[in-house]
Amino acid sequence: MTTEDVISNEEGDYLDLISKERADLRNQLQKEILEVTFTKVNGDKRIMNCTLIEGVAPSSITEKKKDAPERKVNEEVLSVWDVDAKGWRSFRVKNVTRVRTHSWG
Repeated sequence: MTTEDVISNEEGDYLDLISKERADLRNQLQKEILEVTFTKVNGDKRIMNCTLIEGVAPSSITEKKKDAPERKVNEEVLSVWDVDAKGWRSFRVKNVTRVRTHSWG
């Protein structure tokens, strides 16, 4: 993905497409802070500066309870660190309408 990329919402092999887009977006978020525009589940448009860079985003590792069942990862959702709100947020990959890089400094 590059500046101003729009993630496609076209039909096709839906789960494979979402999984690839999620992986691509996750890889880019591990390297830089991105401005992600998406439509929230309630229909509102949201613009978020987010990242998964180690050192910027806190560790998401939590202690697992002994009897807790293994949680399945929802491949349609991506959890990210919102650098402005300083908290973990998530969005549905299929609802992303724009991804932009920007230079901080």
